[in-house]
Amino acid sequence: MQSDERVVAALSAVRPQIALFRFAVSGTLERARATLASESGPSQTRVALGDFAGGRIDPDRFAMVSAGSAPLDVIGRAVVERAAEALESLLRAGDEEFVVDVHPGTSPAAAIRARMTTLGSAFGAATLVELVRRRTYDPVQHGLPFKEHPFEKWTAGERKLAPPVVVRVDGRDLDAFELAPLLDGCVRLVLLVDEPCPPAPLARLVSPGVFVAQAGDMKVVEKVADLDGPAVIAVMKGTEARFVHDPRAGSAIWQRIEVTHMPDTQPRKSLGTRSAWQQRDDLAHLKALVEQPVLPANSADALIAAIGGGNADPAERLTAWLLDQSSRAGVA
Repeated sequence: MQSDERVVAALSAVRPQIALFRFAVSGTLERARATLASESGPSQTRVALGDFAGGRIDPDRFAMVSAGSAPLDVIGRAVVERAAEALESLLRAGDEEFVVDVHPGTSPAAAIRARMTTLGSAFGAATLVELVRRRTYDPVQHGLPFKEHPFEKWTAGERKLAPPVVVRVDGRDLDAFELAPLLDGCVRLVLLVDEPCPPAPLARLVSPGVFVAQAGDMKVVEKVADLDGPAVIAVMKGTEARFVHDPRAGSAIWQRIEVTHMPDTQPRKSLGTRSAWQQRDDLAHLKALVEQPVLPANSADALIAAIGGGNADPAERLTAWLLDQSSRAGVA
């Protein structure tokens, strides 16, 4: 898969986010190892005390006193050991763990969600280690999320550390409404889109806090390196619309979005799940987003229009209008 130059470039572009995620996994692994080392338990305490302590010192009580709390029970220790194994496995995995190849005709969102569930096991393991350390782990209540920890269960803090996902996908399968629930925290989705593709498949994802882009190269990915928010970027090869919506660029939508290319022709045939009309409406939506508000050439004209026309003296009409507004306010 990584023989694809686009995949290599995309992974390189999201390298900072991959490093941040691995740093978090590494920190959790060290905490798990430290827990196992410090919470050696009575069996190892008995070995450490040796024959001299036999019959004189209770290893259970000694372990508790030396650790400052009750030693880990068998279940707690096993949980931390399995968490450490899962974390080590994640750290040993290569960059391919951050790449999803979506089979044509299937759901990109489902494939992304499945990979996030696997990568999210790092967060599940971290939670378990902390619960065991606090002696509050309950097998029935908390389970064993070593292999899977779905995105829906990630906390706000975990979503800030979300691993980036590079997705190779057929453009016909792109559905913005499927991707929308995944855009939270600092999620990064880089979509490497194969043709054919609707002209503006991501236009519906534009919202005040989400970085959204349809681009022809990978440079735009660099713009989200320090973004404190979610981002979804489609890298395309055809004549689709090209635009960038950056939440940091302004308070109004027309300030935040820049459209650099619109298709010359309107869609006439359905493509994937989008009808021709829906594709045209996506383009119309994108065009509407960039339109700047237009004020009347003379704001005084607008005020006169608001207070009514006629041939009476403008001062008299303004006075009458103000009295009318004052009367309305008094009634209210």
